[in-house]
Amino acid sequence: MNALLASIRQSLLAQVDEAYREGTRNYFKEPIVPLGVRAALVKKLAAQVWRQVKPWPKARIWELCRALWETGTMEEGSIATTLAARLEPRLTPADFEEFEGWLTRYVRNWAHCDDLCTHALGRLLLQHKELLPRTDSWAGSENRWLRRASAVALIPLAKSGALPPVFERAGALLADADDLVRKGLGWLLKEAGRSFPDPVSAYLLAHRRDMARVALRIAVEKLPEDLRRQCMARP
Repeated sequence: MNALLASIRQSLLAQVDEAYREGTRNYFKEPIVPLGVRAALVKKLAAQVWRQVKPWPKARIWELCRALWETGTMEEGSIATTLAARLEPRLTPADFEEFEGWLTRYVRNWAHCDDLCTHALGRLLLQHKELLPRTDSWAGSENRWLRRASAVALIPLAKSGALPPVFERAGALLADADDLVRKGLGWLLKEAGRSFPDPVSAYLLAHRRDMARVALRIAVEKLPEDLRRQCMARP
């Protein structure tokens, strides 16, 4: 495994773009450690790594992912989330604890949070809804990434039409003061409203007094124009 980790780092360093690295640093408000490799190149490398590790036992792939996270770089963390997404057909409820650990120990920016939550973790929750109660406490965590994850990880569920847990989670986050959490809440409701505009607009009309405007603006983006105007009108 050490040889593979060294090979991944060597491949990344060979593709560093210093100007891109500085632009990436400026793009994120929170501190990050980018090597400076463009996303398309990281994605291509992740695909190459997957072909190599696909036959491995899942436990060994998780070990590799944790080692990638431990480097602290944007690119290697992104490779870890990509490998997790590739493992989707092999995920079981036992993997929930692995992902929760990543959110707690390693995730330090919205990109990693969203990559993990909208793919591997979100699909796991969609397939195993019995796990949803284990995310309830995230909405009240001091960790902003767990709070954002509590919304964003439900996006696959929202797209499927399972709206009661979506509205329940929205209620738990309405008072959150963190802008990134508010945007995550808005995104969750937007994805629900894309296919289910009537129940989502009804929810928004009922709760718009309590919802941050940034969350509300995002939530209405995919609603029909008439519903969007109604929801955005000052109560």
